[in-house]
Amino acid sequence: VGTLIKTGDYVDIVLGLTGDKFPVVTLNPQDDSITVVAGLNSTSVKLLIEGMQVIGTIRPPTTTANRTNAAPSASAAQAPSTTLTDDGQELVILAVTAQQAELIKYAQIDGDISLLLRNSRDFVNENGEPVISLPAGTTGVILKTLVDGYGVLRPELVEAIIPAQ
Repeated sequence: VGTLIKTGDYVDIVLGLTGDKFPVVTLNPQDDSITVVAGLNSTSVKLLIEGMQVIGTIRPPTTTANRTNAAPSASAAQAPSTTLTDDGQELVILAVTAQQAELIKYAQIDGDISLLLRNSRDFVNENGEPVISLPAGTTGVILKTLVDGYGVLRPELVEAIIPAQ
């Protein structure tokens, strides 16, 4: 959502884990060894935490030094100027529990997270009084879920014939 998130908004976090972080394995019954199954899409996506309130946002600064070839004058001896980045990103500060902080940190290290901006009406009743939004109870998504439940086309195996050299 770029820089649309503002203080007071509510957001959800979605976690994506790719195959290298979430491999598909098989157990060999003869010797109990584990083998990673290659060629399968083991990407997994899950709504991790819902309804976190934004308590602040910060656009990260970039610093550029003022440089001139002329001799410095009293007015030219300035500190480096700081300008805001224009890349559509900002730091979002969330009100979370200690357990949620651990989940977020793990997701940052081993996954790819995205913030989803929620409708503020999800968190107030018809009188404008705050209410606790019920969890969505999502199931998560893997390739099989998309193919079976949403009609996404199954990937096809392509055989490449390499000419003899």
